[in-house]
Amino acid sequence: MQKKAIRSLLWMQALLCTIFLFACSNEDNSNAPLPKPDPKELKVQVAADTKTNTATVNVANAPAEASLSLVLDVNRGKALDQATADKNGTHTFKLPLLAGYEQKLKLVVKSGATSAEVKNLVLPAAEEQYSDEQIAQGLQKHKWLSDQKRSRIIVGHTSTNPYDMFVNKAVKHFEFLPNSKFNFTVTSPLQWNFPNGKWSVKNKRVDIDTQIPLGSMLLRNSRIQTLTEKEMVMLTEVDGGLFLLWFTSE
Repeated sequence: MQKKAIRSLLWMQALLCTIFLFACSNEDNSNAPLPKPDPKELKVQVAADTKTNTATVNVANAPAEASLSLVLDVNRGKALDQATADKNGTHTFKLPLLAGYEQKLKLVVKSGATSAEVKNLVLPAAEEQYSDEQIAQGLQKHKWLSDQKRSRIIVGHTSTNPYDMFVNKAVKHFEFLPNSKFNFTVTSPLQWNFPNGKWSVKNKRVDIDTQIPLGSMLLRNSRIQTLTEKEMVMLTEVDGGLFLLWFTSE
């Protein structure tokens, strides 16, 4: 009787194992994690054209329709451009070179819940083409009206001031006056004017000392990207951040 009971018990265990293995083999794997993008398989090529001050970043071998982001690879760096890879896992980014600023980038690839990064992508700095005299004369020719749609923060600042509002929301007017005087006006979403600011240019860099409603603000080491009769673009440092500010002439 004991032998029969043992054989019966072993038979039942074998049967349960078979059922368990069969159930596992037929389990729905739809929630299984997607394969992680392999940085070794990704191909990224950077080509810069210093004549047109543009660069292309060609991405290949990414997962089909993966999310692609080019991010400044510095502390608090922001995404400069984002896109979706095509069905072949390719995409071409086109970015401007920035005068006086080398862009160190990383490519972030996301597919489902997985991600990978490709680092050490470098866009060379464009030449700072304007002399101090050209900058001083060009800035004083017009009163400049901000373009909030194109202005952006590319490196986050370290202060608690709401500079996102300053860059992307506030309608700003910059007026570079003789004798280093600077007039700063905001017309929306509030009314503000500080006429007692100062500005200077040295070694192709512009410094602006002014005030916002919360207190003083220094825009330092500003690199002039574009300065024409119609448009002025500057890349400026504010409280550890880096802002790309666009203006049109009034």
